[in-house]
Amino acid sequence: MFALTLAGCGKAVAPMQVSGGRSGMYSTDTLASQMAQAARSRHAALLGLFVAEYLANTPANIAAQGGVNGIAVQQMIIGKQQTVADPDFDLIQAFGDALQVDVPDLLNRSVDRQQTLDTYADALTNVATRANNRFKELNVLLSDLTQTSRQQNKDKSAAERDLKKAMDSKDFTDAGEKQKLVLEKAQAFADTDLQLKQTQNVVTTFNKFLTLYGQKILAIQQNREVLISGNKVVNVPGIDQLKLIEKLPAPRTPSARGGNTFDSLFESTKML
Repeated sequence: MFALTLAGCGKAVAPMQVSGGRSGMYSTDTLASQMAQAARSRHAALLGLFVAEYLANTPANIAAQGGVNGIAVQQMIIGKQQTVADPDFDLIQAFGDALQVDVPDLLNRSVDRQQTLDTYADALTNVATRANNRFKELNVLLSDLTQTSRQQNKDKSAAERDLKKAMDSKDFTDAGEKQKLVLEKAQAFADTDLQLKQTQNVVTTFNKFLTLYGQKILAIQQNREVLISGNKVVNVPGIDQLKLIEKLPAPRTPSARGGNTFDSLFESTKML
């Protein structure tokens, strides 16, 4: 550029004839200044740092957040298993539907009576096994709820006595705190008592259904050939002398909260 300038100035021409050289210098200087400024301001790098810092402090992107969420889900599942839930009522509905099946009518509608009878017996036993397992789990829960309810009732009564003492002594400041405590204890007892009653109802229903299952599966086993052949035994006068109907001891009703219920269900009367 220096040599160009000298060459331009060395000619005896008008100043306007060397304006190209001067314009080139101005443009070059302007571009050089812009490039230097762009090199000094690294906006993209700073923006990257800001984004990285933001992501690092975001809880959803913490590496351990997945583990924390997993623990929360497990706690939710365990909580569902420790109380009466919708699956229990679904199981009761399925068990009741299976028990209500009219076996003779079912066999009359089938092509293979033996296969149909075996399939029904297996299905009924399967749902009964599931019900019996849940019956045992709810019995344990029922025992725990009973103890918790008793303790909470004692705590509520103690809080009510403390409130009465505070009111009698006209210590209204302390009475306000005692009243709050009474409400908390009463609410905890009411929640546990409601869960206790609900669990008791489900346990009682399972117990009744398991008893009916024992009677029905025993009747199927002892009348298998009669059912497959499609015959019926009618209780008419004089049938006792023919010894066609076997009388078994009356079934013992198992306790809803104790004993091996599933094993004792087979002690039932013979019926068609």
